[in-house]
Amino acid sequence: MAKNRKSTLPILINIKFNGSMNKFEETYGEHISYAEIEQESYIDLKGMIFEKINKTIKIRKFNREKNVLTIKADMLEKEFQLLQDIIDNKMINESATNDKKNNPDGEQIKERFNFLHDFIISNVKIMTNDDLLKLKKNIPLEENEEIEEKITEVSLEDAENFSNEDFD
Repeated sequence: MAKNRKSTLPILINIKFNGSMNKFEETYGEHISYAEIEQESYIDLKGMIFEKINKTIKIRKFNREKNVLTIKADMLEKEFQLLQDIIDNKMINESATNDKKNNPDGEQIKERFNFLHDFIISNVKIMTNDDLLKLKKNIPLEENEEIEEKITEVSLEDAENFSNEDFD
């Protein structure tokens, strides 16, 4: 029997390279594009979320602002809390902690998202109606400027079917 995924929260996860574009170019040179490494990091994050939280979470690219990729994940509240605990270093990796061969001192090892490339999760939040309205008018999520035009409200339920193409 499939789990009930009807009461999911729309979660926005921002990932970016952990450093400046100069550092990126020094690390990867000119022959590898930022988009290639960003795509690999997106796939990497999906795999880690599936492995550490739940493989039935719906994850997709949502928006790009400069060098920050926003990913939308539909998570249950307990999955979102687990994500937050991993990011906040509150979750212990039991198997790594109890591994006598690789951890002979028995130190507590925290669960982490280890990207293959030097990417980080820069922000995580629950998507709000305000976020949807700003995206509908093509306003960056980080800005809180007043909107002079009349805006049509969109419910969070409608957001479930939005993709980046809806805002082009």
